[in-house]
Amino acid sequence: MPQEFSRFTRWFTALAGMAALAGCGGGGGDGGNPDQPNNPTPTVTLGASPTSITAGQTVTLTWSSTNASSCSASGGWSGTKATSGSEASAALTANTTFTLVCVGGGGSGTANATVTVSGPPTVTLSADPTSVTAGFSSTLTWSASNATSCTASGGWSGTKAVSGSESTPLLTADTTFILTCTGPGGSTPQQVSVAVAAPPAGMVVLSGKITFDRLTFGTQGLNGTAVVSPARQVVVDVFGDTSASTVTDTNGNYAFIVPQGINVTVRARAQMRRTGAAPTWDFKVLNNTNSDAQYVLTGTAFNTGTQDLTRNLHAQSGWNGTTYNGTRVAAPFAIMDTVYNTKQLILSAAPTAEFPPLNLYWSTLNRTTDRNTPICPDLGNIGTSFYFNDPSGQTQDECSPRQPFPGGIYILGNYGSGAGDTDEFDAHVIAHEFGHYFEDRFSRSDSIGGEHSSDDRLDLRVAFGEGWGNAFGAMSLGDPQYRDSYNGISQDFGFNLETGTTANEGWFSEASVGEVLWDIFDTTTTEGSSDNVALGFGPIYAVMTGDQVSTDAFTSIFTFGESLQSNNGGSASAIESLLDREEIEGNDDFGAGENNAGNDTQALPVYKNIALNTPVNGVCTNAIAGAGDLNKLGNRRYLRFVNNATRLLTITVIGAASGVASEAAVDPDILVHRRGQLIAVAETETANREELSQVQLAAGTYLIEVYDYQLTDGSQPRCMNISITGT
Repeated sequence: MPQEFSRFTRWFTALAGMAALAGCGGGGGDGGNPDQPNNPTPTVTLGASPTSITAGQTVTLTWSSTNASSCSASGGWSGTKATSGSEASAALTANTTFTLVCVGGGGSGTANATVTVSGPPTVTLSADPTSVTAGFSSTLTWSASNATSCTASGGWSGTKAVSGSESTPLLTADTTFILTCTGPGGSTPQQVSVAVAAPPAGMVVLSGKITFDRLTFGTQGLNGTAVVSPARQVVVDVFGDTSASTVTDTNGNYAFIVPQGINVTVRARAQMRRTGAAPTWDFKVLNNTNSDAQYVLTGTAFNTGTQDLTRNLHAQSGWNGTTYNGTRVAAPFAIMDTVYNTKQLILSAAPTAEFPPLNLYWSTLNRTTDRNTPICPDLGNIGTSFYFNDPSGQTQDECSPRQPFPGGIYILGNYGSGAGDTDEFDAHVIAHEFGHYFEDRFSRSDSIGGEHSSDDRLDLRVAFGEGWGNAFGAMSLGDPQYRDSYNGISQDFGFNLETGTTANEGWFSEASVGEVLWDIFDTTTTEGSSDNVALGFGPIYAVMTGDQVSTDAFTSIFTFGESLQSNNGGSASAIESLLDREEIEGNDDFGAGENNAGNDTQALPVYKNIALNTPVNGVCTNAIAGAGDLNKLGNRRYLRFVNNATRLLTITVIGAASGVASEAAVDPDILVHRRGQLIAVAETETANREELSQVQLAAGTYLIEVYDYQLTDGSQPRCMNISITGT
């Protein structure tokens, strides 16, 4: 079974530390007249049933009070009320709050009840542009509130989501598009018209469709069956006696207006690009073994003549039923089409998202390698499919001579006479790596990368990053079944996030993280009573681009879960049930209260607290979950230091004897983090001791990460004493 590993460089966001100062007042006795009796204050309860209705309905208000002699109503009702009772409201047409104030000898008490009222759906529908030349399409964009479903009619048809965007068919006459959205409050239609004009004199419409072969999975591996698929939103050029560029619509169609009687050629690029008003993006597939040349599909030259004409282009897979015997033109377009799906998922939550540019590197020479082979993209030695980004530009490859390592997604493509590994048709693999891009560029990733598999007990940062990638891919593709072909295309490895696994469940498991995230997103409930959350991508996006960026803890399932529950109070208990099912019990960003140690007695608490001038002794790392890239559970330990003022500090780590390892065996290293930014590092080869001397830290919460560079096996823990000194 193949293992995937990612080589990740963190995207560090510097955030200024800020100390909050709060005042606390006290004192004072009973301010009342000591000659008066001490009457108790009235209490009031008020409820509405139901609390959510459609416009025109009524609710039943029920109330009671204690220590009160009279009550009065305001807000959605009025008048004097008995001290307890029940009555129906008037018909409601908008969200309404009912207030009841009850008065007694001890003062007054107040209660409120709010009712949410859903009116008919509000629908917006627009076309861009609203006037086109015959043979062209327009883009329809819509959204609806208070709606559960929408249906298209007129110039389009079918069931639509309550918000979205899609291209019209190529238009030949004026067309009206109608969208009717339905919700608890009724149905609302909306329409928009697109005017269609004939091409100017002396011009013709050149149109066509761009398609590609996608090999599909069979019982085992890719079965070699090609499904012809549209190349959606890719860039198309016409060049020769004239030149212009456009993009295909969601059906792969394109169109140009060109002069009559000229010689031109049509070319499709493995690129999606949108500039101008948000949303914007620029994704392209490049050949890293051919000077990063862009992949294109080029037709033959032709004369435009005097009549409208059609030129289709099709990218073939090169598969002959047994092996690859032709140019694999379809591969870059299959990669681009998976990116289309990932982009659409993000746009569903953020319609005006601005995507940082992303290059995807694929070559038929891109191959797996062992640990002793230098990573050299120019030669195709990439090891595995992975995402990489280093904004500083300081990371170099291992080619000869070495040179800056371009950021992007690197994708395997070497068939190797049937023994290699190709990923261009493995949509889950590509979408997983795009998930890393999203986490890095839209959110925050603290993952240290390294080799991993679904059954591993991992460093909590790696567990979240890889679990996120798996779940993001499933969300993008609408499919929880991960499949990754290998041995040419004859076999595949996979897992299902919906059915899940029971191996090594917990906060350190990428499988547990992926299953929780998928169940939060999807509407399927095969897990029984513990899987009744169906929030979709919007709330997930809000957490990933909000609290996950600013947390003081490392990004993990703890930070994600806490924020999601806080933002979605109505689903908090159901989310907690999903976490409990995966044996994840931590109840704050730092995993406080976690009781699942993953067979590592030193794993809890997840973060140890350390204070100024107060050493923490006997902090032990181990390799019982595996060492490899030092990214497994127990390989590293985390300490939380709350610094209440700017000061110069010295952090010292000294090896300490444990039952099976002497202090001389320890080669400690120190990393200091602040909200995703690496503040300071000490990684010398000094035996038994490491020190960060005179490091200036502003006020804030810092994470101190310690590990033993020499940790290689599971038999000998490496123990350390840690201190922070200063004034």
